[in-house]
Amino acid sequence: MSTSTHGSRISPSEVRNATFEQVELGYDPQAVHHFLEAVSNQMSADRVQLEARATDGKEEMVKIISQAQVLAEKFVAEAEQYSKDLVATARTQYAEILRRAEQAGNAGGNVAPASNGPAYHTPIEEIEYVRTYTKVAQVQLRAVIDALVEQVDRLGDVPAKGQSRQDSA
Repeated sequence: MSTSTHGSRISPSEVRNATFEQVELGYDPQAVHHFLEAVSNQMSADRVQLEARATDGKEEMVKIISQAQVLAEKFVAEAEQYSKDLVATARTQYAEILRRAEQAGNAGGNVAPASNGPAYHTPIEEIEYVRTYTKVAQVQLRAVIDALVEQVDRLGDVPAKGQSRQDSA
């Protein structure tokens, strides 16, 4: 045989150009040549198909990462907006409490809740509720982001170019 494989993978061109020593009771050289040509063509077609799949996989991975980034940005924007809303509400309640306290101070020290709003202790309870809710939302957002990072990291583990399914099994 005129080819040497050195224990490595055989390329389509090596199959196509293989020659064998002729012996008296051997195989038909033309039949062997046609078979080797067919094997070489199939190997070339398989290689092209694997490279196309690798390209498709990379494109799909880029799409998924882009979608994940858009979702993460959306979640962050929603959390920021929610936090701004909470701060605005807390500031409004603080201003109202301060206004009532000043009115009570100017009226002689008798603190009476305004008839159009909640009692003095209610806004403090609401602020604590909002503070607790914000902490819970932060924990949930962190869990979502951590899960997203884990999924993106998994997508980064793509088999090396030219590695077949059988090599990874």
